[in-house]
Amino acid sequence: MLDLFYAVFDLAHHALKGSLLVYLLRELVPVKNRFVKYRRLLSSGLVFQYTVFYAALSYCKVFRTLFYEGMDAPATSRLSIMPLCLSMMITIIFCMCFYGGRRSSLLYLVFTYYTVNELVMFTLHSLFSFILRGLTEILNSLIIAGNEWVLQNFYIILEVIQAVWNLSFQIVFLTLLFISIRYLKKNLSYVSREVTPIQQLFLAVPSIMGLCFCVMLRSILYVVSDVQTEFLVDNFPETGILIPVISGLCLISVILSAVILKQLRESNEKEVLVEIYQNRINDMEEHMKDVEHLYDGIRGMRHDMKNYVADLEILLRSGNQNENADAYQNEICHYLDGLCDAIEKLEMKCNTGNPVTDVVISRKARVSEEKNIPFACDFVYPERLGISAFDISIILNNGLDNAIEAAEKEKEPYIHLDSYIRENMFFIEIRNSFTGSLNTDKTGKNLYTNKEEAGHGLGLKNMKGCAAGHYGKVEWSASEKEFLLTVMLQGKQELL
Repeated sequence: MLDLFYAVFDLAHHALKGSLLVYLLRELVPVKNRFVKYRRLLSSGLVFQYTVFYAALSYCKVFRTLFYEGMDAPATSRLSIMPLCLSMMITIIFCMCFYGGRRSSLLYLVFTYYTVNELVMFTLHSLFSFILRGLTEILNSLIIAGNEWVLQNFYIILEVIQAVWNLSFQIVFLTLLFISIRYLKKNLSYVSREVTPIQQLFLAVPSIMGLCFCVMLRSILYVVSDVQTEFLVDNFPETGILIPVISGLCLISVILSAVILKQLRESNEKEVLVEIYQNRINDMEEHMKDVEHLYDGIRGMRHDMKNYVADLEILLRSGNQNENADAYQNEICHYLDGLCDAIEKLEMKCNTGNPVTDVVISRKARVSEEKNIPFACDFVYPERLGISAFDISIILNNGLDNAIEAAEKEKEPYIHLDSYIRENMFFIEIRNSFTGSLNTDKTGKNLYTNKEEAGHGLGLKNMKGCAAGHYGKVEWSASEKEFLLTVMLQGKQELL
């Protein structure tokens, strides 16, 4: 009956540990698309394979012969290393088959789970071994003192103590393991996103170090001989303190690495957001300067208009009264040309239907003309879609700045700005001449700047941020002679 209790208890213990592995992977690593419908079944399968492996190791004679040399338990703690490694390999293969996402993230999570599991066990093992040793010594002292009741019920008392000890150890172990996994998962929310090799190494080193320490302990922890079992703690008592202390420190280092990296990433993201908002403020200041320049010109033109009219009136009268009328006629023409030029400078290069986008595009068009870059515009502001003119201006500012920078390096430069609407979506397309090379990441999906100065590369982030705010996205493509930037934005209401 007691053997059945231990068997059920052991299976439940491993099933709960497998469930904690599923809990760690959930939301951090996605299930592959073709298995999404069977997500719960996969979770059950992961728990099942984890439990069955240890059940076979404990109760299957073939496995005991293979790993434990036919004994019910390993004769030396070193023999438990191979089953641990094999269990980890089986779990990794299972996860690789059914889970997607970044392989490095999946490997890290599974590897770290086994590391935390081992570290928690060795952190508690010495403490509970000390408690068990103390209870045994008390029981022996009672027998030596001649306590008949203890002597008559010695084996029953011993079995009860062992059962209570095992139950207490597993409860405390699972509780501490759950707390560790939960805190670790809380600080690994970014692991499914892009992680640099240095960040991966920063996370992996504490886990590797912790597992190596646990494997070393399994190599020297105890040896079973024909006479007795020799424990490392018995031969070297100081290890009874060192093992839980070092194991606990390794466990803390694994969790702290995730905590520190999360804080560093959040700090870096905040710095990027500050720079993005600073760029947006700068854009607003540019808008304000352009509008002020426009209004100053209009006010100046209105102020001088009376003088212009008076001058023209004098020239016309003088021309009519003077014999050299042709000279006056030419002077009047030059005067009118100058007046037209002054008025033209106040006109917008593009009329988009919105004053903000008018100012932005007109400014960029003037910059292009100054750099001898032909600029074509067929942009119309989507008023009915309810998209923020300020967000569109940020996209235009950054996109056109990049286009001007790239086009001015070309022998035959040009820039084309277009927009169109498809149902509830607004599309902005910026084309520019381009024959250079692009700097992308390994996936080819992320475009990096070729500049080395700090602050560059935020233009694309600005555009992506604005697009994401309208449930859209930014895409780009490059051919042999042209670069195309496409920004898709979702409107708040459909066109009628």
